Amino acid sequence: MTATATHSFRDRFAMTALLLPLMLSTLASRTLAWEKNGTVYTTNGSQADVKAAIEDAKAGDTVMIPPGTFTYGANGDYIAINKAITLAGSGRKTTTIVIADTSGMWTNAAIRLNGGPTVRDFSITGASTEARAPFAAGGSNGWRITNIEFNQVKSGYFLYVHGSFGLVDNCTLNGAAGTAELIFTRGPENAWQTQDTIGTADNVYIEDCIVNGKGYVCDINSNGKAVVRFCTINGPIKVDGHGKASNTPPRGVRHMEIYCNAWTCKDNFWLTVEMRGGTGHIFSNTAAGGTFMLREYGADGSYPNLGGFKTPKDYPIDDQIGTGKDPKVGGSEPMYVWNNRMTNGAPWTRSNRKAHPKAIELNGSVEFSDSDLIAQDRDFFSEVKGFDGSSGMGMGTRAQMDAVKPTRAKVGFWVTDEGEWNSKNAGPDGRLYVWGGKAWTLKYTPYTYPHPLRAKDDKTPSKP
Repeated sequence: MTATATHSFRDRFAMTALLLPLMLSTLASRTLAWEKNGTVYTTNGSQADVKAAIEDAKAGDTVMIPPGTFTYGANGDYIAINKAITLAGSGRKTTTIVIADTSGMWTNAAIRLNGGPTVRDFSITGASTEARAPFAAGGSNGWRITNIEFNQVKSGYFLYVHGSFGLVDNCTLNGAAGTAELIFTRGPENAWQTQDTIGTADNVYIEDCIVNGKGYVCDINSNGKAVVRFCTINGPIKVDGHGKASNTPPRGVRHMEIYCNAWTCKDNFWLTVEMRGGTGHIFSNTAAGGTFMLREYGADGSYPNLGGFKTPKDYPIDDQIGTGKDPKVGGSEPMYVWNNRMTNGAPWTRSNRKAHPKAIELNGSVEFSDSDLIAQDRDFFSEVKGFDGSSGMGMGTRAQMDAVKPTRAKVGFWVTDEGEWNSKNAGPDGRLYVWGGKAWTLKYTPYTYPHPLRAKDDKTPSKP
């Protein structure tokens, strides 16, 4: 009996000796880890601790990053937020995330959004290596990135979106390179086989942001759908809708809405907006300098996506401006452009590029430019002075529109005394009608502003 008891004690002692390091390790890590009070998790700010808190959190909870500077993304490690929680810092000036030079590229970002989370209230210092992104968003819709200041170090991205829709609002994006595509997005694979989603929630919204330095506000790429509105853009920085010629996979931007933005750079030799495909609306923007461009790259180079150079003989070119869903029909979904002004009151000037000599040769040695491939009153309609319904589009009250009996189908009219979609304004905000041949038909009302996702936790942006 004594021997048996002694053996049993030794067994228990040996097991305790084996388990003790694990118990101590667990206790130590728990001592350093997050604490929860109600629905709020307080972390020590490290990537491991934040990740552990997110894994424990439930929809509606908030995970806090304290004041300090923390490095995320080292050796490709990442935080995945796959639920409708909030990840919040203590403020732009107090919480800083540094993206490691060894973080993942493109969709393999340091912080990956799915399931409708909100990320807010801190600063980010970008990596010193190319093609890195602090954020990637994919999967389900409804994510939000708000009150973030991004200080880019090397050409790359702030956000890389693949096939989902959400909101970027009240952020300050400081670009570091002319090739930096701060917000890059690809849309759903069936974008060109389905109806457009203009004026709806099914877009990537870039709203009330400030963009400084160099680069692109955005590159809306294959199948992309996006809205850029109420932003201030300081510097020669363009909004870009990318065409089929140079996209991967080989489809063009599906559509973009670009309105109520202000460009402050006074230089002349740069672009405010460059649309290379798709359809959409560009209106009520202001600029101190620059031009805008409706462009088709197929005339500039021999792109494999288009099977070589393209000329007016090839109209309509796949996914070019003005074409709609498959199968392609020229002018089936024209773009509408109106009320864009320079700060001196003059209308925006469209810039055109002449075709490549080899494309001209294919065109029977007849010179042509973007304006021949993307034609007024066919692929797009723009505001004209003294609108009478024979060309372009007009602006004014509903009564003024009703007094015009157009002679050309698809001309447009922006009615200024209808459409209350901007809650920051009292009274009507405008909406677009198009002439269908026998009557004016309502075509477009912009989506609710501010974006409804901002109403989840506030009605005004957080202070830096």
